[in-house]
Amino acid sequence: MSAWTQVTAVLAEEPEDWSVWAELFERHGLPGTLQTDDPPTMSAYLPPGGEAGLEPLRDVLLERGAVRVETALVEEEDWAESWKQFFKPRRVGERFVVRPTWEEFAAEPGDLVVVLDPGQAFGTGDHPTTRMCMECLEQLPVAGSEVADVGCGSGILAVAAMMLGARSVDAVDSDLPAVEATGENAARNAVEVRALLGRGFEPLAPEATYDLVLSNIISAALIALAPEAGQRVRPGGHWVVSGVIESNWPDVRAAAERAGFRLVEARQELEWVAATFVR
Repeated sequence: MSAWTQVTAVLAEEPEDWSVWAELFERHGLPGTLQTDDPPTMSAYLPPGGEAGLEPLRDVLLERGAVRVETALVEEEDWAESWKQFFKPRRVGERFVVRPTWEEFAAEPGDLVVVLDPGQAFGTGDHPTTRMCMECLEQLPVAGSEVADVGCGSGILAVAAMMLGARSVDAVDSDLPAVEATGENAARNAVEVRALLGRGFEPLAPEATYDLVLSNIISAALIALAPEAGQRVRPGGHWVVSGVIESNWPDVRAAAERAGFRLVEARQELEWVAATFVR
């Protein structure tokens, strides 16, 4: 049986900006981080066969200021199954219900039930960033629109957009398991999503523009993405951003406004901010 390596950075104190640490993990091929506040730690899982990346990651985490880096082997079956006990059907916004494949749910009239198995990808509807993104999405005129989901994770937002009547969705992620999960979850929900591997807008046709772009990714990536988002979103279209730590929100907003966007709405849950911009 294959074993995953859990990599945990133990910090001296809780950082003001967790996204900096999440980006270090992501750069070394470990997206989908988990954090704890007491003690302050950030963890992610290195897949079987990826052991060569462990020492470079350890070095950069220690260089950044981690007190120590702990590793533990987790059998693939245990890793894949252990978290499922915490993922239950959940209402999100006014109409959405996110249901894992292994749970039953009695839908009510008008419910939009997203059936999901995230696999190794981020996005179950339990995290505030995903919930707020879905809530923002629900408030927009999605029907008939062309949508891009940049940083699609499990594909939950792409599927939700199709359920709201989007004409098409292009979904992009730099993590292959996320691209695979997006395709599988689209099929589970009987919607068509074009899932592409790559960073940012790179896999999309150079001339492609959209009525709506969704980006639930870390603050630094949003800031870097803003200039091209300003070119990819059509006039009058929207850019929904999430994954923003509260302390980074002014910088993310400023980057969006420099790119030609105007803030429509901002939401906050705990330390996380999501927002809708219009171009």
